[in-house]
Amino acid sequence: MEVTEIKKKMARLWKETFHDSDEYVSLIFNSYFDPELVEIEEIGGDVAAALMGVPYSFGNAERNIRGLYLCGLATKPQYRSRGIMTRLLAKINEKARQAGFAFTFLIPSDEGLRKYYHDREYVNGFYRVIDNYTSLHDFDRDYESFLMDQKEKVAELKRRHFASLKTGIYSPESDSDGAIRDGIRTLIRGIEDGQQDLQLIHSDRDIDILILENCISGGKIHYVCNSSGRVTAAAFTSVSVSDSAVDVHKLFATDVASKFKALGSVKTASPELAIRHYVSSIEMDRKALWMRTYGSFMKDAPQAGAVSITERVYSLAAHAKVYGMVRILDFPEVLKFQAEGRHDLKYSILAKADDNEGFEQIDVRDGKLRIKKLDAESLTHSQTAHVMSKRDIGEILFRRRDTDNLITEAFGIPSINASICLMLD
Repeated sequence: MEVTEIKKKMARLWKETFHDSDEYVSLIFNSYFDPELVEIEEIGGDVAAALMGVPYSFGNAERNIRGLYLCGLATKPQYRSRGIMTRLLAKINEKARQAGFAFTFLIPSDEGLRKYYHDREYVNGFYRVIDNYTSLHDFDRDYESFLMDQKEKVAELKRRHFASLKTGIYSPESDSDGAIRDGIRTLIRGIEDGQQDLQLIHSDRDIDILILENCISGGKIHYVCNSSGRVTAAAFTSVSVSDSAVDVHKLFATDVASKFKALGSVKTASPELAIRHYVSSIEMDRKALWMRTYGSFMKDAPQAGAVSITERVYSLAAHAKVYGMVRILDFPEVLKFQAEGRHDLKYSILAKADDNEGFEQIDVRDGKLRIKKLDAESLTHSQTAHVMSKRDIGEILFRRRDTDNLITEAFGIPSINASICLMLD
């Protein structure tokens, strides 16, 4: 089958399976279709099943690692339960391994699919929480409460800064010179280029596609500009009519004032709706740490029985839900990435070799990764009892953050702190 025909038939299968608009499907396939990163099953001259890979980098501008996002996994109803998708997953993972990707990842839509992918060597890898706000919430008051912990002169300066911030809702028509789009792109790249841990990095092209996709899908991008005209916050949102809520899929902000100003803009645009703010577990953990260090402030006006934001953040952080799953293809590369960012790590583990012939002793110390091949005869009975499979290691590396202390004490391996956002899910 010719490449153009494969692309056309894959797009048709995507639309039939996920019921997205023609404009959305065209955007995805015109932007991300790469014949080298797709797998199909052809039956009777038609595409019976297919999936697409989209490459992403993780980390920051100085240190990064590559992952392949798998999307559009679909099989026509009459061909399901035949093992076709299992074969396609095996093929794309082998292709990704040979192309130098450290892992593949995907976003299951429900618990049944999570089990399906777990049975095919995927582990839970990305987590997020939902920070809920009622339709009556007041974000201006939130910021004023935040200032209660500041010295008066500092608080007054920040109050003036907050008042000077301007908000808007992005549209191509009102941004004829592309200044706001460029400002949003600069904001996101600036934040992601300096981030830590295994967090996804969007390229300039990815960001432009995300902005266009948001417009096509009927979403809104609320942005904040400071007195110099620089974009300091951008919230990617959509309205869920059935749930009477606004979903804030991702909020980028350079400071606390811009964050609350952006959320206030979302609230002003939909005053009757609740707000669901999706936050990665990493962001929630850092927010909890910041509050533990610098003190708490009240979620609402102080009153008997009120819950502090600190308590609320800790409660949310402990209820992070699985968002995405990972299959590691190159364990040394992933372990090396973590070791280089954590020079304090010191651990040694035994693992089964990738070829299932012999074992590997993995040592991490002083930011360095060392792997030594061992045969079965060189291990004692006690050592063989503690050999770990690569999936076991993957589950430890990509575990939920609230299990950190217990497992870190047992194995010396902290969570790799993985995070994804604004994906084509």
